[in-house]
Amino acid sequence: MRGAALTIALLALIGAAAPVQAARTVLTTEPRTDLRTGPSAQHNRITVLPPGIQLWADDLVDGFYRVPLAPTLTAWVADDHVRPLDRSTPRPPIVTVRDISVQGIAPGSVATIRMSRPVAFRVRQQVSPPRLILDLFGVALARYGVRQLPSDRCVWSITADQVTDGWAQLSFDLTFAQQRGWSVSQRDGQFQLLVRRPYEGASLANKVIVLDPGHGGGDSGAVGPSGLREKDVNLRIAMQLAANLRERGATVRVLRESDRSVGPSGVGTRAELEARLSASEQPDADFFLSIHNNAVGSGNASSAYGTETYYWTPMSALPARLLQNALCARLNTRNRFISWRPFYVLRWGDVPRVLVECAYVSNPTEEQRLRSDAFVTDAAVALAEGLEEFFRRAAAY
Repeated sequence: MRGAALTIALLALIGAAAPVQAARTVLTTEPRTDLRTGPSAQHNRITVLPPGIQLWADDLVDGFYRVPLAPTLTAWVADDHVRPLDRSTPRPPIVTVRDISVQGIAPGSVATIRMSRPVAFRVRQQVSPPRLILDLFGVALARYGVRQLPSDRCVWSITADQVTDGWAQLSFDLTFAQQRGWSVSQRDGQFQLLVRRPYEGASLANKVIVLDPGHGGGDSGAVGPSGLREKDVNLRIAMQLAANLRERGATVRVLRESDRSVGPSGVGTRAELEARLSASEQPDADFFLSIHNNAVGSGNASSAYGTETYYWTPMSALPARLLQNALCARLNTRNRFISWRPFYVLRWGDVPRVLVECAYVSNPTEEQRLRSDAFVTDAAVALAEGLEEFFRRAAAY
């Protein structure tokens, strides 16, 4: 009996010590490191971080480090997305922010925050009223210190709040409704948030459009009942759309112009998606459009048909709706829905990003339509018209 009691006590001590043994500083290593609400890839993302951010981990569960971002916010990061540092590396210290400056530059407005080290962050977007909310973790705000230039054309006000210990929040109120995107950089002791200037001109002229024909190379995408490959239709629509947009004055960049992958051949799905997202991040881009055609996941393939459109950032909701409506009107397809969905190529805030599913390859009737030149031409014209309508509306905002 005494032996059993001793064993239970020892197990309890080991269990209690486990988090202490796991506690250490880790460094993000992936191009985009996901911080999630729980210890699995199925949990929602809290934020996505670049490489080189030090995080304090206080536990390790099922291959995920537990990372306390603030006393009231805990995140989890996969152990293969970070590199554990030597246990002698101290916990990253709290950074004190004493000064924030905002000034107008050619691409838009840049907010500069002096930082003693790179920190974890999150950017959230709000469309009504138009606003960007920047959460900084491991940061304490000084009581005063926000400098703004009155001539700034993108940001008219900043509100700085200390949410809780180590969690600071900056709200940037914007001067225009249709947002064009943002980017973050941390280097040389500075944290910079670039807010891109509003769209100029109510047409496609001089707009830079990045097109992503979905799949390609070893990835055929969906395959129809008579063998039509989605990747081939996606490319045909993209190339016709590119020609149409150029006729309307746009600059077009297509991520693939032949049957190939965007990243190195033979890499995994995530690496290929990362290659597409990286290739699409172009500083002068105005819009990103990923072109796909659908397939039923389960059930009766003949019962699923029509058009769907997806987006992620709030600024992408308007163009998603306009592109969906344009496709359905010209193609005479079933208007299924638009949806907020975290597809990999949509989860970035540099420009509005939309993914369209023109029709169902898995539906025998729609597969035959997708084979025709008329359908491909109509899809390309519809997407060009939808983009043109978006820029017309964006200029009015």
